[in-house]
Amino acid sequence: MNATPAANDPSLSSVVLAELKKGGFSPARLNEAQVFCEAFFARIGGGDAHLHTPVQWAALVGSLLEFMQQRRGGHASVRVLNAADGHAGRSLLQIVTDDMPFLVDTVSMIVSAKLQIHAVIHPVLKVARDASGKLLGLGGDAGSAESLMHFEIDRVADAAEQSQLEAQVAAALDDVRAAVGDWSAMRDKALAVANELPQRKLPLDAASVQEASDFMRWIAAENFTFLGYREYEVADADGDRVLRAVDASGLGILRKSDRSMAPRSLRTLAASELPQSGSTDAIILTKTNARSHVHRSGYMDYIGVLQFGADGRAVAEQRFLGLFSSNAYMARPQDVPLVRHKVETVLVRSGLKRDSYSGKSLRHILETLPREELFQSTEDELFATAMGILELRQRARTRLFMRRDRYGRFFTCMVFVPRDRFNTSVRERIESLLGAALHAEQRDSSVQMGEAVLARLTIVLRPKIGDQPCYDLAELEQGVAGIVRNWHDEVRDALVRLRGEHEGVVLANRYARALPAGYVEDVRPAVAAEDVYQLSQLAGDNALRMSFYHPPKAPETLRFKVYRSGGDIALSEVLPQLENLGLRVLTEHVYEVSGEAPLSIQDFEVQPVGKLTFSVEQVGALFEDAFEQIWRGNAENDGFNRLVLGAKLSWRQVAMLRGYCKYLLQTGATFSQSYMEETLNRYPAIAGLLVELFLAKFDPRREALSADELKAAGATLTAEMLALIPANVQAAQPGLIGELGASLSKPRDAQIQAVENAIGILLENVASLDEDRILRSFVKLIRATLRTSFFQQWDGAYRDYISYKFDSHLLPDLPKPVPYREIWVCAPRVEGIHLRFGAVARGGLRWSDRREDFRTEVLGLVKAQMVKNTVIVPVGSKGGFFVKKAPAGGDRDAQLAEGIACYRLFINGLLDITDNLVDGKVVNPHDVVRHDADDPYLVVAADKGTATFSDIANAISIEHNYWLGDAFASGGSHGYDHKGMGITAKGAWESVKRHFRALGRDCQSEDFTCVGIGDMSGDVFGNGMLLSEHTLLVAAFDHRHVFLDPNPDAARSFVERQRLFKVPRSSWDDYDKSLISAGGGVYPRSAKSIPISPEVRVALGLKPDVEHLAPSDLLSAILKAPVDLLWNGGIGTYIKSSGETHAEVSDRANNALRINGADVRAKIIGEGGNLGMTQKGRIEAAQKGVLLNTDFIDNSAGVDTSDHEVNIKILLNDAVQRGELSFDARNVQLAAMTDEVGQLVLWDNYRQNQAITLMEHQSVHRIGSMAHFIRTLEAEGTLDRQVENLPSEAELTERKSRGLGLTRPELAVLLSYDKIRLFQQLLDSDVPEDPYLSKELVRYFPVPLHEKYAAHMQRHRLKREIIATAVTNSTINRMGATFMMRMQEDTGQGPAAIAKAYTAAREILEARELWAQIEALDARVAEDTQIDAIKQIWSLLRHMTRWLLNRPGGSLDIAANVERYQAGVSALRKALPDVLTPTGKGDFSSSQEKWEGLGLPAELALRMARMPELRAALDMVEVSQLSGQPIEKVAGVFYELGEALDLEWLRDQIEALPVEGHWHAQARGSLLDELNHQHRALSLQVLNLGGGSKDVSPVQAWLQRDDATLQYTRGMLAEILTQNADYPIASVAVRRLAQLAQVPVG
Repeated sequence: MNATPAANDPSLSSVVLAELKKGGFSPARLNEAQVFCEAFFARIGGGDAHLHTPVQWAALVGSLLEFMQQRRGGHASVRVLNAADGHAGRSLLQIVTDDMPFLVDTVSMIVSAKLQIHAVIHPVLKVARDASGKLLGLGGDAGSAESLMHFEIDRVADAAEQSQLEAQVAAALDDVRAAVGDWSAMRDKALAVANELPQRKLPLDAASVQEASDFMRWIAAENFTFLGYREYEVADADGDRVLRAVDASGLGILRKSDRSMAPRSLRTLAASELPQSGSTDAIILTKTNARSHVHRSGYMDYIGVLQFGADGRAVAEQRFLGLFSSNAYMARPQDVPLVRHKVETVLVRSGLKRDSYSGKSLRHILETLPREELFQSTEDELFATAMGILELRQRARTRLFMRRDRYGRFFTCMVFVPRDRFNTSVRERIESLLGAALHAEQRDSSVQMGEAVLARLTIVLRPKIGDQPCYDLAELEQGVAGIVRNWHDEVRDALVRLRGEHEGVVLANRYARALPAGYVEDVRPAVAAEDVYQLSQLAGDNALRMSFYHPPKAPETLRFKVYRSGGDIALSEVLPQLENLGLRVLTEHVYEVSGEAPLSIQDFEVQPVGKLTFSVEQVGALFEDAFEQIWRGNAENDGFNRLVLGAKLSWRQVAMLRGYCKYLLQTGATFSQSYMEETLNRYPAIAGLLVELFLAKFDPRREALSADELKAAGATLTAEMLALIPANVQAAQPGLIGELGASLSKPRDAQIQAVENAIGILLENVASLDEDRILRSFVKLIRATLRTSFFQQWDGAYRDYISYKFDSHLLPDLPKPVPYREIWVCAPRVEGIHLRFGAVARGGLRWSDRREDFRTEVLGLVKAQMVKNTVIVPVGSKGGFFVKKAPAGGDRDAQLAEGIACYRLFINGLLDITDNLVDGKVVNPHDVVRHDADDPYLVVAADKGTATFSDIANAISIEHNYWLGDAFASGGSHGYDHKGMGITAKGAWESVKRHFRALGRDCQSEDFTCVGIGDMSGDVFGNGMLLSEHTLLVAAFDHRHVFLDPNPDAARSFVERQRLFKVPRSSWDDYDKSLISAGGGVYPRSAKSIPISPEVRVALGLKPDVEHLAPSDLLSAILKAPVDLLWNGGIGTYIKSSGETHAEVSDRANNALRINGADVRAKIIGEGGNLGMTQKGRIEAAQKGVLLNTDFIDNSAGVDTSDHEVNIKILLNDAVQRGELSFDARNVQLAAMTDEVGQLVLWDNYRQNQAITLMEHQSVHRIGSMAHFIRTLEAEGTLDRQVENLPSEAELTERKSRGLGLTRPELAVLLSYDKIRLFQQLLDSDVPEDPYLSKELVRYFPVPLHEKYAAHMQRHRLKREIIATAVTNSTINRMGATFMMRMQEDTGQGPAAIAKAYTAAREILEARELWAQIEALDARVAEDTQIDAIKQIWSLLRHMTRWLLNRPGGSLDIAANVERYQAGVSALRKALPDVLTPTGKGDFSSSQEKWEGLGLPAELALRMARMPELRAALDMVEVSQLSGQPIEKVAGVFYELGEALDLEWLRDQIEALPVEGHWHAQARGSLLDELNHQHRALSLQVLNLGGGSKDVSPVQAWLQRDDATLQYTRGMLAEILTQNADYPIASVAVRRLAQLAQVPVG
């Protein structure tokens, strides 16, 4: 029999042959070897070719050739070898025999019974041998086919075992030879029997005989493998009838005599006892007790054909042994004689219709039954089995069918088991049960697993021959069922007990069957029932349930189970969570539950890190809830969570403490979070009391508990404190816990005090100073907390965050400046802070990237915001938030989405605890206990990272029904588009224009060179570079590119910048390169080096040898460029001072390119962007001559516009709410006023610049006053000069000695701080209620609103703030930073009185009109001329204000003063210069000519010449009213008297007196007041004297009197005139005048 050819390398044969040749094979042997190799290697498997090296193959082939040299005919040569080389661990079984069927499978069957086969090679060769069996030749046509079998098997080391194996193989091959040799004869015997049966006298009907005959023909038709045949006859022996073999009748394996059977008593033949009916009586079908040694393993089939005598008794038997072939097993039962009759009988007896479902099912059952059952069963047995199986189709369950062989040799058991419950363990246990019951010595089993619900296990059990075991079939079936149902059914029963019949069965069917095998092996059914119920409660994706418990069977252990839909939680996630919750994981078991949605059970054995203070029953629910919230990301995973078990806190209570810790870290606390965690966990009693303090202060229900609730709460608190407070403390303070419990029934303040007392006692037992500080800081924080959202629920659920509102001044260790209020929002996804410096404050919210210290960042920004906001109604505020779980990978859209989500949380957190206004009344937030006053004003704006978020904030405001609506956040869809208006850039450009005017240039009509930071797509940079068509932009850079245009064409480059500005997201790379001048270009900042052309070298003022620069060096060069303007519209800090380090700047991204202020060569810096320079850098640049302000001055127009937007919306929303205006009409009105709002804002920028310029011009000679102002602000705690980088006392002294004043950046700080100070002072006064100042309220709004909404303005929620802001700005912008302080010190009056007096003076003088005329001369006259004119007005206003404040008995009512003095002053002004003395007229004419010469129009020059002469105007009006004389006459007396007595000189001397402090100021003020009073008194005396004539004036008449006092006084004044007056001299002179005024005249 040829083996199947296998693909292999054909060269192997030749390689091996070559090796044989090397080994010395003779030519003849080589020829044999060649034939052998070709046949041998043609049959080797592809994977077996590499079993040996060519040398080893050659040795093996040589050995086989040697083995083949001699073989006895008709016998197989068999040997077992243990080769020494190349076959370690293996033996070789080699066989040479005649080729015939069944060789390989027979040998394989023998070997594999005990050993593993590793390789089989089976070539078949033509072999020629002589009579003695000697090999004559291989190949060719001569000879016969021989099989060579080469097996490589497990090593057989023992020689006896080798011999045994050889003998077994040889015997098996003898049987093969015998069976194959007699196969035809045995087949002929079968056919002969078939032919003879009809002629035999059988006690059967003809049909049965024919069926038996057909069966014999059927087996002969290749349906039976004949292995042996023998005939037997019945004979008498020793009085018994025996069955005896007929000599020489044996064939095949029964041919040999040793296979003969001894005579056997006929009584042992079952056939003798069978009823004589049916064909099975003629043919016996059964199994032998012997296994086949040929072809395949298994018990041989036995076919016995009986011959009967005349009496109907068996007299002989023809016996066939063999194996039914595969054809027989595949044949349809209807086609098999004998079987088909039984099948038909069963079908008929069933009574089922053949085409019915049950009929078809029965037919299928019969067709799929084991063929042995069909052959060997009787009709009754087959019917019972088949119908029983059919019943299982209707009700699937475990069943056992047992059939005993009619000869008692074996039992066939068919067990039907639910397929889902069937496994190897079940099979083995069933086999064991049945084997034990039936005394089986041998058993064979097979399994059928189809698509049916039931699996079929067929077991053949063979007891010892002669053994007749007794058994109870029902009991055995029950035992089998018990094996099958032992776990799942118990789970089902447990579920029924747990949840009831219906639900229990449903749950069992749904879940129990889905549990994995490992779970079934590990978990008891009762526990599994609870697990199944927990699984059933998982609703939706990602659902989670838990169980934290002591197992009943092992109460000393602690377990934690997690049930989840969506798969198990990674151990890498679970371990940190459990560790932070105070548990150590010992073991983990994970069970995946199959189904539509994946479910899982994770079972952890855990161990507490320390001893559990509370039982699992007490803290289990808290623990489970905490674990879920941590896993879901609703709570953070850190050491604070140990307080859940350690202090019996809920996860939200832990989150509250964590929130306080996070805030402390943001304030710069010196302790780390981990240290704070450890401290609170070390003192769980204090941690619990901190929570109790928080509850006592903020729980809305705390004072509303019923008696039962109080009792329960007291019992709980007492039990917890008993467990937590150390025993020594309880012993020392026996009443401590009782007092805590009793306090629950007291008012809130008493409860708070009781808890604080308890915390104080426990703190005494804290040994570590650091830990004491940490714990006390938590107490201080809770004390400073004014509100919290902790107890708020929205739609029945808590927010994902906790908001805290702090009174910052109650926290002593906060870095300065200390806010008025702050709101801290803390959540796992986001942390945010909002700092306010007043009740009405505004500022942007930024998306910070500084996780550890974004509060510090915000605090730094709010400093600038505070001074920037001095121009608007609200004071400064600022907010920032940090995204804690930003998506990894840098996906921009994902990052933005998370940022927006966190921004929403932050905004909600702010509004949740903010008061609202409904119908003008304050409405407090729900479930918030307030410890502060009404606080309904909260306004935000965009900032870095949130430029497009205003609509989001406003939508949240509207969701909250917040009274500001979409005025909550400026710049939204229905607000003013700052970029579209270009307002921020335009505001900064007002500074640029003023700086150019200071240089005597007009940047709007003259070309100027510029470098910049930014690109044309940006708001500030892009708009700024379009504000003058004369901008020559030489160079610019942003974070992407460097732009160089060394000699730009102004007109063409302006047009190109316009184009770029309109291109969305444009960059410098989009600039039309053809428009760039020679030597220029656009270069990426990522370049390694950038070429420097000669033109660029000149433009940037670089050294001649510079040809290339690294990008950072080039950017530094741009910042140092010798140009007219450096325009900053970018983000980052680019200029510092020489004394600052880069680290102090805190902008690492620009360290490489940042320059010092001293290195700036630009003439002007415009700060459109924030933080482009440090304050010290500004001061350093200013001291080098650079003209600049500060960022908060230059770019304040944006915040100013937003403020106007908010306040206009508040105004118009009042009309909307009253039904007077629709929302859409409101938006139309807003849009229509865009230009007017812009103009209002730009005037603020203009006037702030003007104020700084005025202060700058006064700075040198008023530096002492400014130094005094700085000291005053410091003494009040308002200003920290180091923080604001203002000069020290020593520096101020040094500047004074050098004739230097303060720089513009320093003056900007003073200006802003004075506004901050004055605003609050005015807001706290009655100034906002002054009816006259309602004009300031109206002037704040655009003109279209003035008349229509005048009534609404009076109802405006921020009316007082608007008026206070307007008065502050109008006063400080015109009078400078020290005006208020000096006026207070000079007059002793308060800010409100001064503001009223100043306003009255301004109106009396009609200064607004005068200022407007001066400001209209911008770029037409020199700036110094304008400032000198303004200084003249300033001086007069200062004097008139002081006069009004010091008028004895005078009113400060603005309207009354205006009415009293304005007409008289106006008349006096018009009377000038006619009422002056001749000398005065000459001076007046000179002054007028001077002003005209400086470029002022004639009318304005006239007015300016009149200014000095109006110094005593109010005195004159007063005298005029007292005397009843016309103002012209009174004026003539005043001027003449003043000239005669040199009073103006004396007044100038007094005003020039040095002021070194408060008392100097008071002294100087008193002297001036007294001088004015005496001048007025003397003038009145002159007028009352009468006298005079046409030729002699009243004054001359008064002077010509013969009065010794008068003469003495005139003499003294004449003497003083010769020297500079000091305080004593001036005091004497004024006192002498007073004496003169008291002398009676008549």
